[in-house]
Amino acid sequence: MSSLQVNDPRFFDYQGYLKYKRNIWDPIYKEGLYFSAMEELGQELIINIGIRKTGEEQTSWFQTPHALHDGYSALKTLAKEQRFSLNLPPFNFRPPISINRSILSAIRSTPKENHQFKNQSEKTNSTDFHFIKMAFPLKTQKYSDTAYFSKIVCQTLMKFLTNNTSSRWMVPVRLRDADGLQASYFGLEIKQNDTVLDLHKRIVLKLRTGEHWGFYYLSKIGLVLGKRAIIYLTKKNVLKDNTIWMGVISNLGNLGDSVELNELTVLVPVRWHRPVGVVIYKHNGKQILTVTFHKSLKGVDTDEILREIHKSYL
Repeated sequence: MSSLQVNDPRFFDYQGYLKYKRNIWDPIYKEGLYFSAMEELGQELIINIGIRKTGEEQTSWFQTPHALHDGYSALKTLAKEQRFSLNLPPFNFRPPISINRSILSAIRSTPKENHQFKNQSEKTNSTDFHFIKMAFPLKTQKYSDTAYFSKIVCQTLMKFLTNNTSSRWMVPVRLRDADGLQASYFGLEIKQNDTVLDLHKRIVLKLRTGEHWGFYYLSKIGLVLGKRAIIYLTKKNVLKDNTIWMGVISNLGNLGDSVELNELTVLVPVRWHRPVGVVIYKHNGKQILTVTFHKSLKGVDTDEILREIHKSYL
C-alpha cells in the first residue's frame, strides 16, 4: 500500500472555527493559545478525521484546529454533526499525588539523544504530510495497547527513519471529561531493545507520577505571563536545529461499533520538530493503526514499514 493523502477536507465545528479565527488570542482558549502561537509562526496544527459512511465509495475528510479540540473532543463533535454512533471510553481522572513531583518529572523528561533522521530536509514551516493505515484482527494483550504498539510501531519507525538507539514520544493524556481541548501529555523514551513489559512499566510510572499534570502546570506559567511569553516559549521550540521529539503516539481506546460507518480514520498533526504521528484505536471489530509522516521525511519506504509492522503484530 502506498502513502495516502487527505482530499478536499472541510471544517467541522464551523461556528467555533469562525469564532476562533476572529481572535486566535482570546484567553478563553487557554492551553489552545500555544497552538495559536504555532499558527502565528506559520505552523497551524490541524486534526484530520476521515469517515466513509455505509454505501459510500469515497472517504469524506473533516478537520478542526487543534487549538479547539483534542482527539476525543474532535471525534465527539464530528459524530454529533455527521450523525454516527461512537462509543468514547470513560476516563478515570486522577489528580497528581504530588504537584511538585509531577512538575519535577516534566522538567526532567528530557531525551537521551537528539533525533538523527536518515533523510530529513531542511527546516520548514509546512505542516504537509502523507499517511498509512492498517486494520488488524483484534487480539487480547497482556499489557496496554499503548505499550504494545510503542514496541511494535515506534521501534520499527526508529529502525527505518533514524540512526538512533532510542527515541522520545509524546503520549497524550486527557485531564478531564469535558468538550474542547482537555489533553496534556507525558514523554516516553523508547529504546530499540525495550520489551513490552519495559514500556508498560515506564508508562505506568509516568501516569502514577502525573507527569502529564506537570506539563499542564508548566503551561500555566506562560498563560499567566501572556501572549509574548507564549510566543517566546514556542519560538524556542520551533527555531531549534534539532528535535527532542520523534513523534506522538495516541491511544484512543475502543471506539465501539458505528453501524453508520464503514471506515473511520483519525490522524495526528505533525511538523518538522515532531515529524511522525501514530494513532491506535479499536473500531467496528478491528484494531486500527494510522501513521502520519511529515513531508520533510524523504524516501520513506511505507510498504516496507507496513510489512514490518504487520509481521510483528501477527
